[in-house]
Amino acid sequence: MYRDKLEELVSIGDSQARKMNYHFYWQTPDGKRLGNVFLAKWYEKEFDCWLPFVTAPALMDEFRATLADKTLDMDYNYSLDFIKRLKKEYQHVALLYSGGYDSQRILLDFIENNIRIDETVMHFFTETDDNMNEEYRENAFPSLYKYRDWIDKQTFLYQHEDELLKHFSDEYAIFKRPQCGTIIEPMSSLQIENFYNGATPYDYGVPTNLDKKLDMDPLGCFIIGKDKPQLVYYKNRWYVTFLDSAMNDRGGLLNTIYFWAHPGNVKTLIKESRLYRSYILNNKNFDITNTLSFFKFYDQDDLNHVISRPEIFNADKKLGKNAKYPMEKGNFLVADRWDIVSKYARCMEKFFEIFPECRTGFDPLVSQGKFAWFIDIDNLEIYSQQELIPNGFEDVSTAKHQGVDYSEVEYKGFKTKINRIGDRHKREINKLSDKKLANELIKIYNT
Repeated sequence: MYRDKLEELVSIGDSQARKMNYHFYWQTPDGKRLGNVFLAKWYEKEFDCWLPFVTAPALMDEFRATLADKTLDMDYNYSLDFIKRLKKEYQHVALLYSGGYDSQRILLDFIENNIRIDETVMHFFTETDDNMNEEYRENAFPSLYKYRDWIDKQTFLYQHEDELLKHFSDEYAIFKRPQCGTIIEPMSSLQIENFYNGATPYDYGVPTNLDKKLDMDPLGCFIIGKDKPQLVYYKNRWYVTFLDSAMNDRGGLLNTIYFWAHPGNVKTLIKESRLYRSYILNNKNFDITNTLSFFKFYDQDDLNHVISRPEIFNADKKLGKNAKYPMEKGNFLVADRWDIVSKYARCMEKFFEIFPECRTGFDPLVSQGKFAWFIDIDNLEIYSQQELIPNGFEDVSTAKHQGVDYSEVEYKGFKTKINRIGDRHKREINKLSDKKLANELIKIYNT
């Protein structure tokens, strides 16, 4: 019924994935590259097939070459080598920055080694979701102020509700933007692709808070802080893996560098994996005879020290990932943005027409995460999902999981509707709890 539309979206998605040089994607049997998880699952359903989540061939070759020597020095700073490489290979290196543990680690990797960073880019949700924006400004603004002399340019991108109206006016919107991890697309954000020329094939106009869209440097790159070690214990071997769900905030920008999931820095990821394993074995009730176990950081902020993540500013303001999205749809209702809610609901109805099995819950899709690769953290052998588990994991009934339970999620409630006219950046600064810092930032901004 929808095959023509599916094939149209697949063709557009493939062209965009190649144009933006996606490092990871789902691949169709005829070689098309898809950057949207829902589109990939729709294709699987329509054509009764399974699409692997793959690493771009040239990048996979580099992974194998990097790990071929089977050596790992736990005292060596591989991240420094990688940063120097990025500065040499790209004429403009931008860091997608949130002030969280991962992006803070990367920022300090530059600064502590006396290397300037060309740009930091922060992308905020709409003002309706102020509880989600709070952690960004409270974590990030103090750090950006402290290290301002090491950053050539600081860019702040502010999403406006009106862009959402344009996006969700298309009932197939959920299948169009680069999307990986969240089974229900956040209502409050197009993420970052709408701010840059060429990052999306769909034109939603110039964002409200910009005079014109930004240009991506064809010889530049964007660093994103992905990912903490996600470990799998299987048949008495330990593996670090890279899941498609780790890319939930992909953004779709040109030459996006996943900092710890790149062959240039994968040995840092393996180092951190060994540290995390040591913590598990020393502190957890772990059954060594268990056939299959998963160990994921999720929002276990108390474990960041295990893998040498630095302290961050105002850590108590940080929302857990699981706490963000359940509240944002309610925020739009409180703000009486029924125009957005109704269009979003139409998009969800189209989603349910294609996936009627999800009308009573999203478990049929959520449970189908895929792996780009597995790396044995002891012998440094690397495997694709098809190589290691061609028929899936054995004895999955014995699987154990580690992570934050939904019952542990902190809920911070809703904020009231506010005036959205005027200078958005000033408003975000003035919301800071540290009023002294706010005054200093306002002075800098005004000059």
